Amino acid sequence: MWSKSGHRGDVLEELLLYTNQYYHQLGLCRIDKISTPVKVVEISNTGMVTKGFFEKKSTVDFIGIVQGVFIAFDAKETNLKSLPLGNIHEHQIDYMKDVDKQGGLAFIIVHFKFNDTYYLVPYETINDFFNKKERRSIPYKSMNPDFQIKKERGGGLLNYIETLNAYVSYKSKIKED
Repeated sequence: MWSKSGHRGDVLEELLLYTNQYYHQLGLCRIDKISTPVKVVEISNTGMVTKGFFEKKSTVDFIGIVQGVFIAFDAKETNLKSLPLGNIHEHQIDYMKDVDKQGGLAFIIVHFKFNDTYYLVPYETINDFFNKKERRSIPYKSMNPDFQIKKERGGGLLNYIETLNAYVSYKSKIKED
C-alpha cells in the first residue's frame, strides 16, 4: 500500500507532465519525469508486481534541457501557508547543489493550495532556509513575486519557462554581486 504522503504532488505532477509534453511539441525543451528505481521481488501469475522495494533514493521529479541549459526540479504541493522543509529531502538538496555547481538550474515548483498559486523556488532559496535551521518551513511570504508561475490555456498549462527566464536573470545578478 502506498502512503498518501508519497503522492502529495500527483496533481501538480500531472499538470507538469502535460506542460512538458506541450513544450516538447513546440520544440522548446526536453523534460522527462524521473521514476524511483524499484527492485521487483515477486510477481503474481497474472503478471502483477506483488512485492518490491525502492533500490535507492530518488533525485528530483523532473530533469531535462531548456535552450541548452540543464534543469532539474521537484514538484511539491502544500495546504499550508509555507513549504515544510521536511518535504524536501537532504539527498534532493545534494542533487540540486551538484546541478547548480555544474551550471544547471535547480529548483522546486510548489503549489500553494490555500490560494491556488504556483511558484518556482530556486535552489539558492531552499539551501538558505536549510542551512539557517531557524525555521522548519519556507513561508509563503518569502516567495519572490517574479517567480510566480501562471496557469494558462484554461488552467491546463503551467507556464514555468517564462519564470525560468526570471530565475536566469536572478542568478546573473547574484554572480555580479
